Amino acid sequence: MWVSRRLTAGIPRLPEAAGAGWGELPGAGPVLRVVMIGDSVAAGVGAATQEEALPGQVAAGLAGLTGRPVSWRVVARRGATARRVRQAQLGQLTDPTRRWQPDLVLVVVGANDAIRLRRPAAFRRDVAALVASIRHRLGRDVPVMLLGLPPVHRFPALPPWGRWPLGAYARRLDAQLRRVAARETDVSHLPVGALPISPAVGLASDRFHPSPAGHRAWGRSVAASVATVLDAG
Repeated sequence: MWVSRRLTAGIPRLPEAAGAGWGELPGAGPVLRVVMIGDSVAAGVGAATQEEALPGQVAAGLAGLTGRPVSWRVVARRGATARRVRQAQLGQLTDPTRRWQPDLVLVVVGANDAIRLRRPAAFRRDVAALVASIRHRLGRDVPVMLLGLPPVHRFPALPPWGRWPLGAYARRLDAQLRRVAARETDVSHLPVGALPISPAVGLASDRFHPSPAGHRAWGRSVAASVATVLDAG
């Protein structure tokens, strides 16, 4: 654990994005209901509001690409690992007051598992158990999409001695996300793709989390991947 503390010792603590944690976007046809669960990126750290953070940007991208109305919800916490998401977040997947249930679930995990050096096989089991628990909670085999890990070796907030080793470890965990997706029905792995990552453009002031521009670029990339998967289905 001391390695984790040394890796993150120089990262300022930015707040999670403000907002109600849900939104509605207009369109034509059946409503697409999307929930995002996970860690600080899903919680919008680096953005002022959830609308300009990853959940809102994914929703906006989906509405634009599909033309459908999109109803989105986010349940996320800073520092969450795959195991912690399963333990603490699944009770909020739905909103009984609005009779709201998701049509698909986006999962953002892995960065904190990498920082904590969670063993790849254990991480894979955590993610597989998370997928199974999501479906048990919802009572149906809702599609689950696992967002790929970002290139953490390019984050200047990390000490130089730790960037490349941690980046290599994150890639090993990302490979486990791909393995879970390959083995499970209706589970997809969405690679992070090319993101603008520099203190001047894509990163927040902590030089670790996405800036609003970074959230927007990543969100639109995710939306394109989700729309492609939905069309293929």
